[in-house]
Amino acid sequence: MNNTWRQQIDAHKHDFTIGLIVLILGFVIFFWSPVYLLSDSQYALVVSESLIRHHSFAVDHFALPRLEPKDNGFYVRDGNIYQLEWAGGHLYYFLPPGGSVLSVPFVGLMDLFGLSAINQDGTYNLANEIKQQTILAALLMALLAVIFYFTGRLVLPKTWSVVVAVGGTAGTQVWSTLSRGLWSDTWGVFLLALIILILFAAALNKARLRPVLLGSLLSWAYFVRPTNAIPILAVTAYVFIYYRRTLFRLAATGLIWLGSFVFYSWLHFHKILPSYYKASRLTFDDFGEALAGNLISPSRGLFVYVPVLLFILYLLVRYRKKITLRGLVALALSIVAIHWVVISGFPEWWGGGSYGPRLMSGLVPWFVCLAIIAIKAMLDARAENLGKLRFWKTQTVVGGVLLVMSLAMNGIGAIMGETVMWNERPVRVSRLTSRLWDWRYPQFLAGFVRPPLPEVFPPGDTRVEFSRHASQPYLWYGWSINEETRRWTEANEAGLIFSLEEITDSQLRMKFQPFIVAGMLDQQRVNLRLNGRLLETLNLKDPAPQEFSRPLPKEILQPNNILIFELPDARSPKSLRLSEDTRALGLALFWLEIETTKSGGPIQENKQTIAQAPLIDGGYDAEIQIIEAPAQLKAGETANLKVSVKNVSSATWPSNGRLNGQYKINLGNHWLDRNGGTITLNGARIGLPYDLKPGRIVELVLSVRAPETPGQYILELDMVQEQVTWFADEGSRTARMELSVYK
Repeated sequence: MNNTWRQQIDAHKHDFTIGLIVLILGFVIFFWSPVYLLSDSQYALVVSESLIRHHSFAVDHFALPRLEPKDNGFYVRDGNIYQLEWAGGHLYYFLPPGGSVLSVPFVGLMDLFGLSAINQDGTYNLANEIKQQTILAALLMALLAVIFYFTGRLVLPKTWSVVVAVGGTAGTQVWSTLSRGLWSDTWGVFLLALIILILFAAALNKARLRPVLLGSLLSWAYFVRPTNAIPILAVTAYVFIYYRRTLFRLAATGLIWLGSFVFYSWLHFHKILPSYYKASRLTFDDFGEALAGNLISPSRGLFVYVPVLLFILYLLVRYRKKITLRGLVALALSIVAIHWVVISGFPEWWGGGSYGPRLMSGLVPWFVCLAIIAIKAMLDARAENLGKLRFWKTQTVVGGVLLVMSLAMNGIGAIMGETVMWNERPVRVSRLTSRLWDWRYPQFLAGFVRPPLPEVFPPGDTRVEFSRHASQPYLWYGWSINEETRRWTEANEAGLIFSLEEITDSQLRMKFQPFIVAGMLDQQRVNLRLNGRLLETLNLKDPAPQEFSRPLPKEILQPNNILIFELPDARSPKSLRLSEDTRALGLALFWLEIETTKSGGPIQENKQTIAQAPLIDGGYDAEIQIIEAPAQLKAGETANLKVSVKNVSSATWPSNGRLNGQYKINLGNHWLDRNGGTITLNGARIGLPYDLKPGRIVELVLSVRAPETPGQYILELDMVQEQVTWFADEGSRTARMELSVYK
């Protein structure tokens, strides 16, 4: 027996060496790629910590944010934190729990080294969770490359198996998405790759099909990602056709695991399956567009971001007569087709704030399966047709070019931080989905070219507070996220845009703070250019916040204006070894305004226009003050409130909406209990008497009706764009007052 094992090791020692090299290089590349995406997966490892410390899936043992519960129809989320769900008085991670459970050993090991997502006082440590997820995701995807290599070695030479391993990871969403954080598909594709390895070995009669192991892997693939119900059904059908004797044990294993999962769900949520697993999340509202978009959209298309798949499809068709594992080909193609149809049923078929075709990431192992079979068929055909050397070279070059393009496309997503911000700027993609089809500025070109200018520039005759979300429409490119009092540039160049109704001599005023580090970065040079003309060159050496003012003669102003900040000395804190921050910081802006002769002056003509679309990003920001209101009301009584509303956004609010009320902007009210829980969401409404420009104030009278039940209540006022959103859901502040209701 020992001699047999030694012989096996000796026979495959080169493969083990290559596998180790693939593992190390894969981990280094994935770990050191600078873009990290912690969105859906935020708090996933907090669940792992809870399982270790408290043996509980609930995360309310820790000091996580506890916000007002909001029922969105699918689950009760923790305020605006969509990753957390309230159920039965406890706080849970909303997304699938499988990845958190599988990550427990890793999290336990990290705890021993003092790296935990939970501090000793029970508070949440976001930076540590990012580090944990970065390490684990890089390790899993490096191991995935090794699995791809050994799967290829079942039928392919070493060189081609390395090509499969590299292409299947660095040339797909594995690099650009799944290694950037612990997405549910990160664990999912790892498990699916093991499943395919088992099926390959069994189909080649190199190993027995182990139904209990296969059923367990399939079950856990479902626990980490519900769309993996598709391969469960397809693989079960495959086993029924080719390995019918093992079907009972496979099905029994799956049913046992499913029963355990149903028990977990009922125990914690009193549902057969958790909210995230609801099939009703599929609406198929934009099915046709989604089907096409998931394949050819310039910012989400599979063939755009993984063009080497076109070569794989060509090989499958060109050498179809040489294909031997036809059952596996049929299995993989059926899973790909069904998955494509299913994900096209999601309302956000583009996968939210992601890079490229994220929702197709779960298909990567099946693409690799097809690639291995297709390459094997090509090599078999080549062995029989050695005379067509020129054709084989041409074919190989074409495939190589497409592979290099795939590597480049996914490397961009893992390296260029601008591709992440593309989802938010210049307009959030969920608000302007036509951006998904815009070849002028596709996501993979973010950071290489400037984004196209919007058709409408925001007004410049108002103070722009860069700490507020309302400043978003003024940002053309080169700006980071808003902070509590300011917003940093994040590149060597940044652009702002603004419009002026009247071209007059004006004054540019702003408050900024340069990024200065004593002894390391002693100055920031700033070249200011307005509409292509150099305004001024600043040599800033004082790291303190400071105000700046400069006259703007009307000769250099236009109706639509572009202000460029050139920052040749911008550096990242990471490059200076100050922190892990990779942004190239140059200048932080607190506020900016263009003072004209009409700034702050009287309102000109009170226009009334009709809104035909949602407001732009940054348009939902209001300051609301209750001027006059009773301290108490009789139950069911109606009273008039005098309210002041100021438009502190970057958009003019139209006074009218469509005939059915859609897009109309109103002042409305909610009734809350004394603890802030919602009693009445949709109360009274009052519209605007005229269009309200940024910086302007209007006084409104809102008639509210008191609740029928006596008690202590909170009256909350907020602006709303009908059939779009309440302003508070976009970050705007509401106005509240306590009010007593008596009999």
